[in-house]
Amino acid sequence: MNNHILNNLRSLSKKRGDTSSFANYDEFLPWSDDVSPLLEFDDALCKKFEFWSDHVKSAYNMGRETHHEALGECIGVVNQAIKKLEIPTADIELDKPQSKEIEYPNKVTLKWLYHHVPWTFWAWIIGLLLSAFSLGVAVSETEFYKTLKSDSSKQTSVSKKT
Repeated sequence: MNNHILNNLRSLSKKRGDTSSFANYDEFLPWSDDVSPLLEFDDALCKKFEFWSDHVKSAYNMGRETHHEALGECIGVVNQAIKKLEIPTADIELDKPQSKEIEYPNKVTLKWLYHHVPWTFWAWIIGLLLSAFSLGVAVSETEFYKTLKSDSSKQTSVSKKT
């Protein structure tokens, strides 16, 4: 499958910087239509090609003849796709970091959490605890809390007298 896509992209490839790649806009449109579905194997390249292709089309619709930059970018995306397909898949798999499987213990202990939980988690927990404590101190200093506390202590003293 990839060889078929690679061969088709090679046949459609152009040299970047060659301003004579397309004699006119009507030559660009079928080329663009042929390239676009071949790039669907990579979302980023496909979106990038569509973006620059739309620039060429809008420049033509606006009557501007200076669309060489966008045209060059379209050609560049095709060349990047060819290079990406030429890289053997075995090399790509070797470059990927191997994720190690974590063995979960029967009981989760603080020592296990210390070794397996990222420091950002601990920073969030400590931040939440400090925020809750600070909020509690701030609320205890408000008049509303003081009136609630004095009202409840009056009710407690009245109920003890009866």
